[in-house]
Amino acid sequence: MTSSTPSTSSTQAPISIFIQYIPVLANHSAKLARFLFRLASSVTQATFLYPSALVLSPLAVLLSISLYILAPVTVFIQTLHNLLVLTPYHVVTYLLEAIYPVYVFCGVACITGAIVGILARQIVLYLIELGRLDEAGRHSQEEQSPELVAEKVEWEAA
Repeated sequence: MTSSTPSTSSTQAPISIFIQYIPVLANHSAKLARFLFRLASSVTQATFLYPSALVLSPLAVLLSISLYILAPVTVFIQTLHNLLVLTPYHVVTYLLEAIYPVYVFCGVACITGAIVGILARQIVLYLIELGRLDEAGRHSQEEQSPELVAEKVEWEAA
């Protein structure tokens, strides 16, 4: 005799037992949701649809007649909307899409130029500082006594 519920053993973890029941719970939940939706739909139709159809049918006829009367105004407003709103929007969108590659190229060129300029400035400032240090070293050698300079030359020659 087989049963539909899985057997539990003492070696199984509680979460694994729970996981075995998830498909069954999902199936029953879906059936319950379908039943509740159908029930709500039928109650709504029975309550609101039939009496409102009787009341609103003359209004529907009046609405239809007024829409036919206002049709030229509606077409005129749609045409104005196309001319004054949609056409300029599409033109601007097209131009922006056409100019976008140039915009990106100029942006990358400006960023690259800024990076190269900043790096070149830093290199020049570093070289100027090296020149000042070298010049200061020469002045200090000239101010030294001739004996120290001669001794330094001897050490460098050796």
